[in-house]
Amino acid sequence: MEKILLLSAPLKERIWGGDYFKNVLKVTDSSSNIGEMWSCSGHKEGESIILNGEFKNKTLSEVYKKHKELFNDSIKSEDFPILIKLIDTKDLLSIQVHPNDEYAKKYENQLGKTEGRLILDSKEDSNIVIGHKAKDKNELVKAINEDKIENYLNYYKVKKGEFYPIPSGTLHAIGKNILLLEVQQSSDVTYRFYDYHRKDKDGKERELHVNKALDVVSFDIYKEEVKNHFGLDSSILWQNKYFLVTYYDLTNIHECSFETLNNYLIVSVIEGEVMVDDKYKINKGFSFIILKSKEKTKLSGKNLKIVVTEYLDY
Repeated sequence: MEKILLLSAPLKERIWGGDYFKNVLKVTDSSSNIGEMWSCSGHKEGESIILNGEFKNKTLSEVYKKHKELFNDSIKSEDFPILIKLIDTKDLLSIQVHPNDEYAKKYENQLGKTEGRLILDSKEDSNIVIGHKAKDKNELVKAINEDKIENYLNYYKVKKGEFYPIPSGTLHAIGKNILLLEVQQSSDVTYRFYDYHRKDKDGKERELHVNKALDVVSFDIYKEEVKNHFGLDSSILWQNKYFLVTYYDLTNIHECSFETLNNYLIVSVIEGEVMVDDKYKINKGFSFIILKSKEKTKLSGKNLKIVVTEYLDY
């Protein structure tokens, strides 16, 4: 029985997408604006397919639902709970917010969306939005109605290696010319406050969801710690009720091993290429799953940087 699941990575066209997936990763010849690669996904909007072993050609969600004992004996989640994305932007994303589990379940029949972002590359003037300056809902509504919401946003100039936690309810947006790894709950629920009056390829402005966004947006001050993790051999990027995300730089030691006696791990390659148990090679940008196993899994490679995600909400 294989203890490794190699995964396909669906690509997503986005109005703000760049050319990283075509020109750097070379995973597409499309001239479209590809903004996202879902490197580990059990979500119906873009599922990963298993590429090896006895589950080859099955979807991740199918394997998860039928063989939960291979992932964790205490699983409560009916659907695969984590979504890992690689995101490339050449333009601004919409100003948006994600709901918590309770609201998303009631109105969308999905999970809520807490997410975290590791900046992999950016330009000197690249920034992201986290939070706002509005005192209350009335002030925020006034800003939206007067097309002045940009005046109320909190901007953060980003640098490679920084990790930004985005709990559900946090107003946020990604800026131009940023490459990042996103670890999130497996949800595709996004409520847009504002989208710069952009039009899609059909000449229509994208749908906004102002009422729902106002229902879920937080007015608390953003208090999450943001720090730079590059240059460290290993570092916890973020731990919350849903997942533990850890960064490893194997440049100096060239190899490490992981135990998965009780819980599976998702490994995302952000630099270099990794050999798994001297058997499988996984390239930069892709993710794979180490199933629950009594055996250690060895990872090796030169100039290798990885992010390891463990789901915690059991």
